[in-house]
Amino acid sequence: MVSLKIILPLGAALIGLLALAGCKLTRAGYETLDYKVVRKNGAFEIRDYPAAVLVSTPMSPGSKEGDDSFMRLFRYIGGANEKEAKIAMTTPVFMDKEGTNRLMSFVVPKKTASQGAPKAAAENISLGRREQGRFAVYRFSGSVRGGNTDEAVKKLADWMDQEHLPALEKPQVAAYDPPFMPPFLRRNEVMVRIKQE
Repeated sequence: MVSLKIILPLGAALIGLLALAGCKLTRAGYETLDYKVVRKNGAFEIRDYPAAVLVSTPMSPGSKEGDDSFMRLFRYIGGANEKEAKIAMTTPVFMDKEGTNRLMSFVVPKKTASQGAPKAAAENISLGRREQGRFAVYRFSGSVRGGNTDEAVKKLADWMDQEHLPALEKPQVAAYDPPFMPPFLRRNEVMVRIKQE
């Protein structure tokens, strides 16, 4: 017979996780970049994304999680911009996986972008446009650190080879959850731009 000493903590933990899942502190509380699924194969998808405005900052060479890049961008949306405007957080946070000039980027909310996103107060933050396009995507949970993401990139590359989908750009990581979300509940993706028929 299962002891109440085991059932009660597990029940409390489950209730806590369900409450967290519906809370503003999770990805459910944020505007997310729209996309249309063209094709799905398990954890792999081909998606069409519209154009979007991004606010970006460089990541330090060798950094796995963006060093203080996230906080620089967070200060921008917190009011460190020419209008001293508070800007809503969105998902996902994009991080370049490879390259010498890697960037971390937040998606500017649609309403803010349509009104003209304010320039940043800091010189190492820039506004840019992510052009519309088609992407091959692999979804995974856990941390975006090191091996976990490397394995996801390899799985996506292998699937793209099988599907004869040549990459047009280097892979990007898309993270959807705050850092305090338990790793097994996190939504992460790796994505690569591909040719749009």
